[in-house]
Amino acid sequence: MTDSRRSFHVSQISALIEQRVGLAQGALSGIQLERVVDSLAAGDLPRLLQSLTDAADTDLVWQHLLDELVIGETYFFRSRAHFDLLRSVIVPQLVEARRGRGERVLTVWSAGCASGEEAYSLAITLHEALVQHDGWTLRLIGTDINGRALRTAERGLYRPWSFRQGEQTWREKYFIPSEGGFQLRPAIRQMAQFRQMNVLSGSPLPQCDVVFCRNVLLYFAERPARAAEDRLYEALAPGGWLLLGQAETIRHERDRWTTHLFPGAVLYQKPMGRTQSAVYHHPPRPTVTREMAVALPASSYRTAVSAVREKRYEEAGRLLAALLQAQPEEPSARTLLACLFANRGAVPEALAQLERALKANAAYADAHYLKGVLLLENGDESGARASLRSALYCRRGHPLAAMILGHLLINVGERTRARRVWQEALDALASTPDDQPCSDLSDLTNASARAFLKEQLET
Repeated sequence: MTDSRRSFHVSQISALIEQRVGLAQGALSGIQLERVVDSLAAGDLPRLLQSLTDAADTDLVWQHLLDELVIGETYFFRSRAHFDLLRSVIVPQLVEARRGRGERVLTVWSAGCASGEEAYSLAITLHEALVQHDGWTLRLIGTDINGRALRTAERGLYRPWSFRQGEQTWREKYFIPSEGGFQLRPAIRQMAQFRQMNVLSGSPLPQCDVVFCRNVLLYFAERPARAAEDRLYEALAPGGWLLLGQAETIRHERDRWTTHLFPGAVLYQKPMGRTQSAVYHHPPRPTVTREMAVALPASSYRTAVSAVREKRYEEAGRLLAALLQAQPEEPSARTLLACLFANRGAVPEALAQLERALKANAAYADAHYLKGVLLLENGDESGARASLRSALYCRRGHPLAAMILGHLLINVGERTRARRVWQEALDALASTPDDQPCSDLSDLTNASARAFLKEQLET
């Protein structure tokens, strides 16, 4: 087979995967789709394409393919803040809402549960949260398209690598040491059921109270992602909660959700009545201090910067999710994620990421700058001036912050101060390379920034 014919058939298989299970063609390139397809095809790509076209997603040919392609990386209590909020906020609200109505069942769906660590983390959390509430029962189901992963979930036997998240007193309580790892105790294992299905097929349970669908939509193309968001919304009962991965956000029809911004996490709720666009739950307010700059993450951060600049947002989200898994409080990655969210119109989520970045490093200038831009776009000119001043305090002559702050100062009659801000930024740019962007958050080069500042000073 010629290279062109081979490329054509691989492309057709990639398009079919996107159509059938939602995985974006761009998401598959990094996991060696060609190698996987060549291995399965055994030299006959047209036959493999036809087999995939004719078969159901649960058939063996699809399962072999997905088993190689789908990343099942997970562990117990991943993103611990979600489970803490489930216990301290969501369950008490749901219990209180049903007090006196005789309804004592919580319905929970773990969508894209992989090998079951998330579903069992939910079971443990809800078991402990419901102990104090007599007579309550739990309906918990985990779903995934990967049949082999679900068989692992049903066995409930896990190796030490699945327990790498922080303190593990709960492991001693709910697991029994066994040959090959740790066996989940029957009482918890029986709380969860598993079913093979794609999130695009809808909910396995009616009127869910809570849906965890984390790090699934990251890998979906735009159209399947929209369909999946519709399925997740339809799955929830009024007042129900949706929890996405930390690098994910609702992309479509945002106004039908209430966005809850907690310190360290963003949650979505299907409203019972009128929608509140965003509810802030006392995010921490950082104090600006001069601190040592935090080193940038590995080269994948630079790739993520390029992806945001070139509007390859799905790729950027996947890269940032991986970075934040390794370094959850890295301010540069948090700030770039905020930029990504802002570009998608998810301003409350962007501000929540900036608060978290500034909590990790209160002197991170780009985070103050982006916060100032978002506050200004939201009509808070006073707050914007304060944030832009903070950016200039943390990085003397920050060009982007200076450009905007200068005009805001002119608006309030402080022309001399505006001139000083612009001149300091111009001085800071004097020895910088012409073609280098002046910030990770913009593609504006140092040469263009110098030209702009000179023009403002001359005017």
